[in-house]
Amino acid sequence: MNYTIAQESRIGGRSINQDRATWLATEDAVLMVVADGMGGHLQGEVAAQIAVDTLTERFRSEAKTRLADPAQFLATTLQQAHDTIVRYSADCRILPHAAPRTTCIACVVQDGQAFWAHAGDSRLYLIHSHAEGPGRVAQTRDHSIVQRMVDQGAISDAEAAIHPLRNRVFSCLGGDVPPHIDVSPAVKLQDGDLIALCTDGAWSPLGETLVAELGRASPRTTVPRLLDAAERAAGPGADNLTLITMRWGVSDADVGTHTLERRPADRRTAAETPISDEDIESAIAAIRRRIPLTPNGASS
Repeated sequence: MNYTIAQESRIGGRSINQDRATWLATEDAVLMVVADGMGGHLQGEVAAQIAVDTLTERFRSEAKTRLADPAQFLATTLQQAHDTIVRYSADCRILPHAAPRTTCIACVVQDGQAFWAHAGDSRLYLIHSHAEGPGRVAQTRDHSIVQRMVDQGAISDAEAAIHPLRNRVFSCLGGDVPPHIDVSPAVKLQDGDLIALCTDGAWSPLGETLVAELGRASPRTTVPRLLDAAERAAGPGADNLTLITMRWGVSDADVGTHTLERRPADRRTAAETPISDEDIESAIAAIRRRIPLTPNGASS
């Protein structure tokens, strides 16, 4: 496979980064995951980490070196992540209204096709590169209150961008309501296509600018530049911002066949963090030991 990946996550103007993201690959398949722990719910960053860990552990277990059914893998594993977060909440005796929650978008690329699934308002964009400029091919539909209002014709896209309920989602992983998980049909990739996964902290301040700029340069150039622009647009109160981009099938000298992961140092301090890194890692280690790795979420 020939592709380039770049990734970055920033804390923005918040005291803690509740976003989590990663990617990993075999010879025949690539998995990319972005999760946005929901502010206002206890330990949202733990829920996001559980989602990422569940997907990556199952991918390592099942992709030898390819997945038998990428779409089924995504649907089953996102549901499993939800179930694991719920069990964690019960073990910690966290009341349902305060239970950890996270949005999640995950994508598998295999056999020159892209498959994705999501819950919440973290997004995926698929963009074709043309001589006349980039063109959007696909975009996930937010599981949000304002998106429903747009779909019903109650408000415009412009009104949705500034609506006070724009951050309210009706589907997520964790909590006492089963998630609504959307799974895409397979999409055949063309050389030069770009796939982007991001949290609302990255897409919301930029709007259509994000789509316009995503396909114009290599991922290693585009990712930091777009996050800089999103932080400036959001101002001092910027949300956490996370973006992963993949350029598929390009072999020119700029993007080549290498992969790139960029992770700047986290600027938070211990005094600003309501739950310590050690607490998070301890919780995740205990949960990871309980993540079932057998097919269809059955206990091992």
